[in-house]
Amino acid sequence: MGGEAVVCHSAHEYLALVDVESYPSFVAKDVDHLDMMAHLYGQMKALTAVAWGAPGQTLHVRFVLTENDRTADHVAHSDCRTTASGWVRTNGRLCFTSHDRLFDCAHHRTHDVLREERLPKNSRPHVLAVPPGIYSVRVFYHFLFPYGGGIEAAPSAKPKIHFTVILRQYAFPAARVAPIRLPGLISWAA
Repeated sequence: MGGEAVVCHSAHEYLALVDVESYPSFVAKDVDHLDMMAHLYGQMKALTAVAWGAPGQTLHVRFVLTENDRTADHVAHSDCRTTASGWVRTNGRLCFTSHDRLFDCAHHRTHDVLREERLPKNSRPHVLAVPPGIYSVRVFYHFLFPYGGGIEAAPSAKPKIHFTVILRQYAFPAARVAPIRLPGLISWAA
């Protein structure tokens, strides 16, 4: 297994990976910013989402799918820095999106995370088809983000990749069968 994809996305405040099937997008009609942060925190604890801060501009994000830690170790030893990490569980479809989309869905019960109508091209959610499993998500940034939120680019050329997201897959554990106690058996421990 292994794969790589680069996505261009307009960020506002944060970016996120959410499981399409299990992430509950609606919070409340009158949700505010703090309610949204609490909801997202709860979903990160439930392994249905991973989110990380990002400057408010168009970013190029590289996703790398792997079964081992070599790729993450290689990126970690480069000039990149880890900005976020977390875990997400999925049956095969992860949605890459941003604050604007999740906040809109949190307000409107009828809105879906994957709905693309009336969104600018770089703001539309992206679905990543991945094998079912539990994923360790490590996010590395390639350029410094100064306090003002803009990207401090290298003097040579425009930045190609702003974030690298390593998705390290762990297969779902095998189903466990609980021990069965049959009546009438001799208890040897007694």
